Amino acid sequence: MKRKIVITLLTAALTVSLVACGSSASAPAADNNSTAAAEETAAAEESPATDEASEEAKEPVALRAVAYNSIVAHLDSIIAKEAGYYEEEGLDVTMNYNNSNPDNIQALLEDKLDLVSAGSTAVLNFIDQGADIVIIGGQMTEGVALYSLPERADEFKEINEASLAGKKVGVTRMQTGDIALRKILSDQGADLSKIEFVELDSPATIIEAVKKGEVDIGSLYMTFRETAELQGLTPVCHLDELWPGYTCCRLFTTRDKLNANRDAYVAAVKANIKAYSLIQQDREKTLELAKHVMEIEDDILTSQVYDYGHLGLNPSPDVKNITKFYEAMVEIGYAQGGIDFSEHVDASLYIEALDELLAEEPDNEVYKQLKTESDQNNK
Repeated sequence: MKRKIVITLLTAALTVSLVACGSSASAPAADNNSTAAAEETAAAEESPATDEASEEAKEPVALRAVAYNSIVAHLDSIIAKEAGYYEEEGLDVTMNYNNSNPDNIQALLEDKLDLVSAGSTAVLNFIDQGADIVIIGGQMTEGVALYSLPERADEFKEINEASLAGKKVGVTRMQTGDIALRKILSDQGADLSKIEFVELDSPATIIEAVKKGEVDIGSLYMTFRETAELQGLTPVCHLDELWPGYTCCRLFTTRDKLNANRDAYVAAVKANIKAYSLIQQDREKTLELAKHVMEIEDDILTSQVYDYGHLGLNPSPDVKNITKFYEAMVEIGYAQGGIDFSEHVDASLYIEALDELLAEEPDNEVYKQLKTESDQNNK
């Protein structure tokens, strides 16, 4: 039911022109023989004082961004584009739709993109290997569930060492669910050596392995939840029930780009926050805008964004949970850990953007909730 695609560029432009009006006043003639001089004086005073009374026109700042449009993980950026929020914030954003994490990150490093959204594991691996990338926002959190055959669901009412010891757990190596599950169990004090993690090449393969009894349970991210259930599997645990807010896709750029034009990136984050507010407050408009570019069947789009649950689209960089996720990668052996990770996540842009929005709309309940969460998670 999912269609995986690669879409070409969409381009939108915004021109903001601020023109101030000058004031005029009549000047008395010096004498009766000075009519021409008086007219020249009056004409000069009636002309706009451009140096004093008009603001210099502001050109929109061009940014080349990328997002996925075959899954809902990057919906904040998609709605920010489709609703015109980037333009409102003085940006000319060219939005690329490309569903390849490594290629997109490499394009950023090669100065072919300016603002990228990608899965946590992918960007953290690049950072761990020395890429000078800075995470400035979020896109998606949560979204992974464990599935079993219905007749075995009672075996997994609790997800812990006792229920999983000696069992086979199907995972796709280094995907969010793989890392989040291992971290959850590790924090419980579980001996992971007693659990057999069977690394399979795709969610579709995991579904088949569970159906055939080749693994006991399987980890599947949101795109495959409905597929698994249509094929007779049942969810035994959503991982956000054990680790609320675990991070998935992040929003980031390079340090050089950020230092060269920080205001533009604050504006981009601000636009994404506005998009998140719309997603939370106007279901009908959000779905209408999303359908312009999303390559997902309408019922699946609606279910994933609004009805199924166990999915977050919070635009916050979430320093607390992304740091925990990176530490989990190091513990598992998926990352080396020889860096100061705090230098690669900057919440100040998000905090500044959110403060500006609260000043503009102090009664916006979504912004107030984001502020409360940010005060807890972006220290």
